[in-house]
Amino acid sequence: MKNLLRAYCNINKAQIFTALVLTGILSVFSGLSLIKSTNAVTVNALPETTNEVNKQNLKLNRFPRVVANAVLRNILENEQVSANKLQIIEYNQQTWRNGCLELPQANELCTQALVPGWRVVASDGEQKWIYHTNNNGRSLRLAVASNSQITPLKPVQIPANQLPVPLDRNVLFRQISSGGLTGRTYETVLLKDGRMIRVRIGDANDSERSVRRISLQQVQQFQQLLERSRFRQFVGLSYPAPNIAADHITHTLTSPQGTVQYNDISQNNLPQSLQAVVKGWNRISKSQL
Repeated sequence: MKNLLRAYCNINKAQIFTALVLTGILSVFSGLSLIKSTNAVTVNALPETTNEVNKQNLKLNRFPRVVANAVLRNILENEQVSANKLQIIEYNQQTWRNGCLELPQANELCTQALVPGWRVVASDGEQKWIYHTNNNGRSLRLAVASNSQITPLKPVQIPANQLPVPLDRNVLFRQISSGGLTGRTYETVLLKDGRMIRVRIGDANDSERSVRRISLQQVQQFQQLLERSRFRQFVGLSYPAPNIAADHITHTLTSPQGTVQYNDISQNNLPQSLQAVVKGWNRISKSQL
C-alpha cells in the first residue's frame, strides 16, 4: 500500500513540473508575440509621421509673412499712403545674382554671390511698388514705383536681322535671356516630351548645361495657354526698356508661330494676355518632376 501511495505522489509531482514548464514556454511565446505586435504598430505609424513632416515643409515654402511685412512697412515709412488700402498683389521666388539684389546704386560695389529671395509687388489701388528682397526681408530694395494705371508699352518691330533661328520640330518653346550685370546669354528650350534644357551661350565647356523635366500634362497646359492668349498676335514685336533703365535683361520668346521680345523691367506693363504667357512660362521653367 505504501509503495502505491509513493508511486502516486511521484506521478503527481511529474505532472505538476510538466505543467509549470509548459506554462513558462507559453509565456515566452506570448511575450514574443507581444513584441512582434508592438514593432508592427511602430512601422505602420512611420508613413503618417513622414507625411506630416512633408506637409509641414510645404507650408514653410509659402511666401513668408516677414517678407510681406518688411515690404509694406518700408512703403508706409517712405510714402503717404493708407495702410488699409496697401496690400501685396504679386510675389515670386527669385535668385538674385549679387548682394545688391540686382539693384546697385551709383558707384556701389556688389558682392558677386547668389542671393535667394523674392520679387514682391505691392499696391494701394493707385500706385504700384516692386521690391527685390532676400529670403527673410531684412535686405530689400525698391525696383520700381509707378502709377498702376500706366498704359501698356508701345511695341516696335523686331528687325528681321535680329530674329533668332526658327524652332526645331521637336521644340515647343524657347527663351533667350541676355544682358544684366553679367552680360551673359542663356537659352532655355522646352521640348514636346517635357524636357527643359538650359545652356549658357558661349560656354565652350558646356559647364552650365542643365536638363530637367516637366510632366506631359504641364506641356499640354502651356500649349493651351499659348493658344488661349493668342501669342501669335505679338509675333515680331519688341517691348523695349525705358531709356533710363540700366542693366536690364532682354527676354526673347519664340514659339512655332514666331518671336516676341520684352525686358524684365517692363514686364508688368505688357499686355495682359502676353503677361499671362510670361508668368506661365516662368512657372513651368522653375518646376520639375
